Amino acid sequence: MNIFEIIITLAISLGAVVWGVNIYHQKGTWFLAGWNTMSKEEKATYNEKAICHLFGKCVVFCGIGAFLLLYGSFNQNVFILCSGLGIIAIMVILSIVIPKINIKKYRK
Repeated sequence: MNIFEIIITLAISLGAVVWGVNIYHQKGTWFLAGWNTMSKEEKATYNEKAICHLFGKCVVFCGIGAFLLLYGSFNQNVFILCSGLGIIAIMVILSIVIPKINIKKYRK
């Protein structure tokens, strides 16, 4: 890996992890897709703290997955690359499915 690849890998991964931690602590929700387009009445139907905790954890793990994906890609290691891609895919699926399964926790 050259210095550019290292910087790209670390910057994207750390950016996702920092963003996930901010979401977990209910900061940076303005950057969540769809959150700003909701009306205040619709936002009031969600348990914002529970949603932020879930999405924050998912974004942190996506950052870890992004690190593995980029590291594997730059080092031509298909197993590491696919592991990172798998982590990202699982986190995206869980962030969609969990609020639908456990409605009482995530909706008021």
